[in-house]
Amino acid sequence: MSYRINLNSDVGEGFGRWRLGPDDELIPLVPTVNIACGFHAGDPSIMHRTTTTAISSGADIGAHVALPDLRGFGRRPVEISPDDLRDDLLYQIGALSAFVRVAGGQLRHVKPHGSLYAMCGRSEEYARALLESVAGYDPDLIVIVGQGWPGRLAADYGLTVVHEGYIDLDYQPDGFPRVEPMKQPCDPEEVVRRALRIVRDSAATAIDGSAIEVRTPTLCLHGDMPNVLDVTRHLRKRLDAEGIEVVDLATAVSAGAGR
Repeated sequence: MSYRINLNSDVGEGFGRWRLGPDDELIPLVPTVNIACGFHAGDPSIMHRTTTTAISSGADIGAHVALPDLRGFGRRPVEISPDDLRDDLLYQIGALSAFVRVAGGQLRHVKPHGSLYAMCGRSEEYARALLESVAGYDPDLIVIVGQGWPGRLAADYGLTVVHEGYIDLDYQPDGFPRVEPMKQPCDPEEVVRRALRIVRDSAATAIDGSAIEVRTPTLCLHGDMPNVLDVTRHLRKRLDAEGIEVVDLATAVSAGAGR
């Protein structure tokens, strides 16, 4: 059996003079990138530069939308009304889309960041806020998000919603990732082991030892992982050796990867 999988990575997560992650080296290694939109990280100059790098590398671009939490890097839960969240998300999508358009590209997807990711999965109100913002802006955008409400509601908004596989984070028993306040380095071979199990068996193991079903067209690598370049290069090499084709997100979705 032949397999196809997409790889996505979170990039553009610096701020001002502070840089986080080797974006210039990482972006050419992955077909899909999620660019921070200024709420957990990123600023106009970084969004501009990262967008230009992604387009020149041929990577798909998505808006990595977040809670308004620069200090906590978007990895802390924030109490927010669904209406405010919807408006914040639309603001971020529109901002990044402007840079993409000016650079001659096209926005392809939206992916929540950090704590917002699980909040949208566990809360119907937050899930609707996310989907309303995306559908109102462009219903052709793919939404990458965790388990739960967004997938159940996708048809109501005419959206394609897909899950992703976590290969550099641990799974909680409910299928969501265990968020690390500060991303830790990973063993490249362990990342490969997790990736191969998801691709071939649609499965992962949670921190309590329970089995998790993982059907997904895309695997995430976090750009702020200290050894992300070594991990990504090793993963690409091993996937190629195993005959697993790395493709863009739309191709993986349309091919039914992970189903």
